[in-house]
Amino acid sequence: MLASLVIGGMLLLATVAASGWAAAVLPADARIPLHYGSVEHYYPASKRAGLLIWPAGGAVLYGVLGGIARSSMAAGWVPGFRDVLVPAVMVVVLAFQAGALILARRPDGRTAAASR
Repeated sequence: MLASLVIGGMLLLATVAASGWAAAVLPADARIPLHYGSVEHYYPASKRAGLLIWPAGGAVLYGVLGGIARSSMAAGWVPGFRDVLVPAVMVVVLAFQAGALILARRPDGRTAAASR
């Protein structure tokens, strides 16, 4: 269980590091997409907001899911599920953030769906 939280914390630090890297690399007028569903449904946030929202969302998920996994609510869960829940969700957050940063680096600033 402790390893799950340590790995999830390292993935959370990776989201913070990705935002730090993007802050140095992206131009000031870059728009960071915040997806809610498919690629057609996104909100292009400003650079500062987008780089803060991704790690903040990851931190909220880490705290909530880590708290649930460590609580008595999860006592009856399969131990393997408790052990992979936090890292799995944090990998998804990091992957979505990486995708958003890749789209933000596009010269035209449009997503693949918008460029059709």
